[in-house]
Amino acid sequence: MSLVATMIDRLGEAETERVVQGWVANLATRVFNSDNLIVQAIAAGQCDVGIVNTYYLGQEQQKDPNIPVALFWANQQSSGVHVNISGAGITAHANNPEGAKRLLEWLSTAEPQRMFSELNLEFPANPAIESVPLVQSWGEFKPDVVNVEVAGRLQADAVRLMDRADYR
Repeated sequence: MSLVATMIDRLGEAETERVVQGWVANLATRVFNSDNLIVQAIAAGQCDVGIVNTYYLGQEQQKDPNIPVALFWANQQSSGVHVNISGAGITAHANNPEGAKRLLEWLSTAEPQRMFSELNLEFPANPAIESVPLVQSWGEFKPDVVNVEVAGRLQADAVRLMDRADYR
């Protein structure tokens, strides 16, 4: 949904719908409800390409280091590859905003960032922390730098567009 939302912002709704309809027209099967299943389907030769969060490929690579699936970083000559953002915040009515702030600050330090990268196979949010070797093996990429507010603001539009295009 976030990818489609940012595409709506960049390409406009009509062009994004055309692209998503193209995805649907090229499906080898119905849309999977699991990124792991997409990676497994590619490995089995059921399809040639899929859109997945990288950590799911990492999970499959941990199970089978020789899995015949590799990442392709899209849009490296233009806008950069879509990056999902995990975030946290403190609500205006939090009972302990100072404690919440300390927790969030701690979560951005080296130890929890390394743990997050190692246990979840994600890129650390703190750019000073190196990813684990498996994540590093995927190589460098140019990320899309669209403001994440766009993805949130256009989520409902993205869902409606995906429904119209029969991407379910």
